[in-house]
Amino acid sequence: MSLLAPTISRRWPSLAGNRRLLLLCLLFFLLSAVLSFWAFFPAEVLQQRLIQEVSHRSGLKLTSSQPSLLFPLGIELNLKMYPPVEDVKPIAVQKLQVTPAWTTLFSKAPAIDLQGGLAGGNFAGQAARDGRLQLQFSNIAIDRLQSEALPYRATGQLQGRVSGEQLTSSRTAKGAFNLKLTAAKVLGLENFGLGESVSLGTLEVDGKFSQRRVNLEKVVMTDGLIEMNGGGNLLVGDRPQKTRLNLNIRLHPTPSTPQTVRDLLSMSGVKPAADGSYLMRISGTLARPVLR
Repeated sequence: MSLLAPTISRRWPSLAGNRRLLLLCLLFFLLSAVLSFWAFFPAEVLQQRLIQEVSHRSGLKLTSSQPSLLFPLGIELNLKMYPPVEDVKPIAVQKLQVTPAWTTLFSKAPAIDLQGGLAGGNFAGQAARDGRLQLQFSNIAIDRLQSEALPYRATGQLQGRVSGEQLTSSRTAKGAFNLKLTAAKVLGLENFGLGESVSLGTLEVDGKFSQRRVNLEKVVMTDGLIEMNGGGNLLVGDRPQKTRLNLNIRLHPTPSTPQTVRDLLSMSGVKPAADGSYLMRISGTLARPVLR
C-alpha cells in the first residue's frame, strides 16, 4: 500500500489539471454556442412573423422599424398601427419588447411577454398562442390618439387592464376590461356656450365583451361639471354606421353645473326625476345616436 501512495500522489495533480481543462473547454463551448445563437438569431424573420400574425388577427395595417436584439432572446422595435377609422390617428408603439414567457414554453399554449410605450404612457402584458391576452396600461394621453381635425376632442390620462380568451376568432372571443380616465376634458364646445375646455373629471368604465357584443356594466363620471352613472351594451360593427347602441345613462346636475348645461338638459325633452336627475336612453348607431 505504501508503494502505491507516491504513484497516486504524482498522478493526482495531472488528473485534477485535466478536469479543470475539461471544465474550462466546456464553459468556452457553451459561451460560444450562446453568443453564436444570439449573433445569428433571425430577428428580421421573427419581426415579419410578428407583423403578419398581429395584422391577420386584428385586421390592421402595420409597419415597423428595424428590430434590435434583446439578450438572451427577444427583439425590440417601433411599431405603427393604422386603424380603419379616419378620426383615429396611426397608433405609434415605441420600444416594443417581445420576449418568450419562459414558464409557458413547454405548455400547450406558449406565450410571449410584451411591453412598450404608447401615447406618453406605457403598457405590459402577455399573449398566448391559444388566444389568451392579459394587458395593463397607464398614463395614456388619449388626445394623442385623435385627429386634430376633429371638431370635438377628448383629453385625459387613461389607465386600466384588459383580459381576453379565444381572441383568435371573433366568433369565440370573450373577455373583460376596466378603464379609468382621469383629468378628462372635452374640447370644441364653444358653439354650445361651454367654453374651449369642459371638465368631465374622472370617468370609470367596467365591462365584458363576447364576440361582437360589449356589455358596459358600470359607467360612472364624478368630479366634473355634471355627474353620471349608467350602463348598457353595444353591438360592434365594422364601422360606426353599423355599431348599434343600447345605453341607459343618468345625468345628475350638481351645484357646479353651469346654467348652459341645465338649459340643454331641459331642451332634450327628458323630464327630470324627483332628485333632479335625467335618465337618457340612447339607441341608434354610433354614427347617428338617438336620444329618448
